Amino acid sequence: MFLFKKKLFIIAIIILCQVWLLVFRTPLTTWLSAKSDNGSLNLTSCPQPEHGEKVEVACRRKPRSSKQSLNAANVAMMLKNINRTLVKFINNFRATKISENPVATTRKPTTKPSIDIFLVKSGAKGDVFRRHREAIRQTWGNRSNCEQRKALQDEKIKNLRWLLIFVVGKAGPNDDELNKVEARQHNDMLIGNITDNYINNVVKFYMGQVWASKFDIKYTLKTDDDVYVRIPRVLEYLVNAKFPRPFYGGMTFPPMRVHRVIGRKWTVSWKYFGEKNYPKYNAGAFFILSADLFNRLFNYVYIRKPFHTDDAYVGIAMRDFGVKIGRISSFVSRHDMNVFIHKAEDCKILRLDGFGHSLDPESTSFLHNRLKTLACGSMQIKC
Repeated sequence: MFLFKKKLFIIAIIILCQVWLLVFRTPLTTWLSAKSDNGSLNLTSCPQPEHGEKVEVACRRKPRSSKQSLNAANVAMMLKNINRTLVKFINNFRATKISENPVATTRKPTTKPSIDIFLVKSGAKGDVFRRHREAIRQTWGNRSNCEQRKALQDEKIKNLRWLLIFVVGKAGPNDDELNKVEARQHNDMLIGNITDNYINNVVKFYMGQVWASKFDIKYTLKTDDDVYVRIPRVLEYLVNAKFPRPFYGGMTFPPMRVHRVIGRKWTVSWKYFGEKNYPKYNAGAFFILSADLFNRLFNYVYIRKPFHTDDAYVGIAMRDFGVKIGRISSFVSRHDMNVFIHKAEDCKILRLDGFGHSLDPESTSFLHNRLKTLACGSMQIKC
């Protein structure tokens, strides 16, 4: 009996050790290769830097062959300086063909400098998100709308270029096929091979920023598909601010308590962020990043593990970088925005450049028509 109990005890110890190794040592997802239509790119595991080691040299990327170069038909992305705390969620990701050529944009000078890429985080599952994207294409993301046409007559901004891209993940065979059809039709979607859910928000954020870094740009504006952005006014803001760098600007939240209750949408574990309160950060509905912050932000995942509330994570990174937060008063996010756009006075509407959030397609269309009347109509409104 004693020997039998001793054997059971030894077996239990072995099982516990295996569970310990499985939970604390093994990555949640194995590293796979990122496939392209004309070859493959291998994502190489990057070791965690030792204490005191410079992040900039902690991970080196394997040189790419000529077959792995970027082209308009197939942008096969390499994750530069992003460690496995982020990459473990990504088996691979790819971009559909888009109307801009990253190689041409980054290698050849142009008389129309690329200023801004608008990265619209969107959902992959269901017609609701497809309707949101179509509403944006027909309203504020449309290059022929009245405010865009007026901008072509403005000497300050008429030569500034911008590109709008929807960033989505995967949601299952039926939705994925519909999204691919949509992407081929509009050439404006970045589709990542990741499960499209709230937990992977930070992966979608990084996916968009890494892709945008391939362009010769000055800024990105990260936004969502339930907001309205007056693009010419955003460009004008940057011009008037004399293109600030480094720049992290948006609608700024004051320091607030971190959610710790298990099961809540915004809950963040102490192991990811060990302070009681977040520092000031810009709301995820819309914030602008200057391109000189990209590499620092990519390397930051070595220092702090990413967590799903991407706007708070970026705010913490900017605090740690010593980047002063920029408050853009014309960006406003409120839960009753659907009501506000109907009841607000004309001058209040005209003073805003970003409206968020929770705008449905009908509200987006209404706001677009109201702005068209106010900003482009024959009656001049003085505010």
